Amino acid sequence: MALGVGLRIVFVAAYPTHPFSDFRALVDFALRLRDHGLAAPGWGWVQFNPGMPLVLSVLFRVAPADPASAARLATATASGLTALLPFLIWRPVLAYRWRMLAGLLLALWPGQVFFSGVVAQENWVLPPAVALACLGVRALREGRGRGYPIVAGLLLAVSAAIRQEMLLVLLPLALPAAGVSRRRYALLFALAAGAPLLALAGQRYAATGRFALTSEHGGLGLLGSAVPGSAAAGWVDPTPHVASLDPELVKDGKRLRQASYGLAAAEWKRRYRFHVFRAAVAGLRLGVQSDSDNLYWSVGANEALPEQRRDAGAAFAARWTSWLRWELALVQGLFAAALVVGLRRRDPAILALCAAVFLKLAIQVLVSPLGRLMVPAVALELLAIALAAASLRGARQHLLPLAFAGAIAAALLLAVPPLQALAVAKDEAPRRVARFPLALPGGKAFAECSMEEGRLVALAFNRARIAMHGGTASPGETARVSCLLPATHPDLPLELRIEDPYAPGGFPGRILERVSIDGRVVFSHDLAGEPGAGVLEVPLTGDGAARPSRFAFEILAVRPDPGWAWGAASAATFELSAGAAP
Repeated sequence: MALGVGLRIVFVAAYPTHPFSDFRALVDFALRLRDHGLAAPGWGWVQFNPGMPLVLSVLFRVAPADPASAARLATATASGLTALLPFLIWRPVLAYRWRMLAGLLLALWPGQVFFSGVVAQENWVLPPAVALACLGVRALREGRGRGYPIVAGLLLAVSAAIRQEMLLVLLPLALPAAGVSRRRYALLFALAAGAPLLALAGQRYAATGRFALTSEHGGLGLLGSAVPGSAAAGWVDPTPHVASLDPELVKDGKRLRQASYGLAAAEWKRRYRFHVFRAAVAGLRLGVQSDSDNLYWSVGANEALPEQRRDAGAAFAARWTSWLRWELALVQGLFAAALVVGLRRRDPAILALCAAVFLKLAIQVLVSPLGRLMVPAVALELLAIALAAASLRGARQHLLPLAFAGAIAAALLLAVPPLQALAVAKDEAPRRVARFPLALPGGKAFAECSMEEGRLVALAFNRARIAMHGGTASPGETARVSCLLPATHPDLPLELRIEDPYAPGGFPGRILERVSIDGRVVFSHDLAGEPGAGVLEVPLTGDGAARPSRFAFEILAVRPDPGWAWGAASAATFELSAGAAP
């Protein structure tokens, strides 16, 4: 416990990760449940399952002053306590040394230690998922029709409440844990899992009018993994792709989410050979790079750390990226060896753990193959490795599996980079978006926008992100969007909020951000002139002037120094929001 919790607390104290992106949305969802009741409507229901926000909403009642810090420390503590579970649950079926090994593997797992301050569902699902896995192994090792149906059902429900796919992933472990071969146990298991899951579906219905266990973003997850240009990152925002096909569909979020399943199926049908190859490569990539990819969320991103710790975070990520690739490749090698041991010995406990891992991997290569989503799978792999080690006797029996593990690890490290490069080379360029709608405050009216230069890389209702074609600024290159405001748009103050993404300063005249209203330049900002990144606010209406009909936003590469890393300055996000009342 000292290692599991202590290491994580020390790390998050040194690198206090601030929730951003989906993690900020999860904290906001929890605050909404705290402040407006457990059935409070809101956007969070579209994207997330309510389990983790429910837990955080209780925590925020106890610690209301600083929700972000409370959530970060609670996440690190919960994930650290997971290391105790195999040590305690396997006591009747496994010797002390092997229970200690399983606990130490989880406690000292560097990829999760460095990710433990991120307020992510993947961290919060670890305790119930690992507990259920350990219970399934215990029931299989005890035999004689043993089962724990009520505890197994509750743990499965809790896991699914946090991450919906765990309802399927954990079945190979939940069924033996419950002892469903006995009819009475099967009924108790169904009741123990079904009652809380029905309550969660009822909660979603009360908040949204939709009786379901699942969120609504599954189709977008599928589509974002299949659209042209997704092979490099694994998943990209599919909304620009939809806008390139049918801009009107983007105006209705519900229709967009429903149509995304059909669009994803069409992409798979159109390029099925490529997608099979891409999915296979994504699985191999996840097996090597998941832990190192997660450094972006904890210390690498500009928004992840306080300003005074950003340089230290960037240095930490650069120092540990290669080591984490080696670490995870070795885990995959040992897991492959554990699978072989399980097959040769016909060990149902090891094989059940392996089945759950492969189910999780299969889901992720189809839907959002992102590194952080594999955290629960790696935890199950570590359990399988400990079980396989315990089943071997003597040093001689361990030598061949260790050699096999080393060979698999080396093969992965050598094969993944060229295979990933080939998948990216075989991928198509993203479709060009000619026009797209951008919602005005209130969401009842839309500006009709046209991409005049550059490309649209992300779109989210009232927010868009544009970038230069090359990914970095070249002299004379421009990204420009022009938007026509509706003639009947609401009579309220309107402003354009623009991202300044470039923190370094002292390099004036290189790259500019500029806003024009009806052809007249009203705002110009030198991105690299002064240090610091942030958000700029440009009023579009007010001061008694006539309401504009069109505005334009552009990023201009005036004279960027050749060979410099101008990537951060080559793209920017902007959104329409309600301005301050006069």
